[in-house]
This record gives sequence, structure tokens and C-alpha cells, in this order.
Amino acid sequence: MLKLLPIGTIVRVKGARVPFMIAGYFPEDQSVSGYYYDYSAFPYPIGFSSTIEATFMNETEIEGIIAMGYQDEEQMEYVKKLESFQTEAEGGEKNG
Repeated sequence: MLKLLPIGTIVRVKGARVPFMIAGYFPEDQSVSGYYYDYSAFPYPIGFSSTIEATFMNETEIEGIIAMGYQDEEQMEYVKKLESFQTEAEGGEKNG
């Protein structure tokens, strides 16, 4: 099972010229019903902008971690709640 990285984590992504900051978990691909990526992210240091769309990625596309996002008890509890969805997604829904 994927150990989810905290929101705000900065990662290097295969084939990307810039790093990305993780901004969310399990976004659904609008073009493929039932397919969920592991993360949504924005280019770092630019971040969110009305002219920049979120990038969706899976753990396998992450080459390395540049900086870990903030973790506290509340974040860890939230990630635990996501584990049930993650199990469902990995059971076939995620991969369509």
C-alpha cells in the first residue's frame, strides 16, 4: 500500500523540468471514469494560479523527494481515513 506523502511535499517527477508540490490526494481522471491518480500537484515554486492546471501523478512517477511537507497529528489522522479509499482504488477502480 502506498504511504501517502504529506501535502506540501516537493518532489522531482520523471521527465519534468521543474519540481512539483503535492496539493491533494486521489484526483479522478475526468477522461477515464473510475481512474484515480495518487496525487494532484502544482509546479514549484509557482504553485496554484488561475492559469495553471493541476498536474496528476502516481507514486511511480516520483523520482525523489526534495522537501517533506508538514505533518502533524491531524494530517496523520486524515491519511488514515484515506486508507480505505486507497484500498478500494487499488482493488481495480484506480487502474480502470
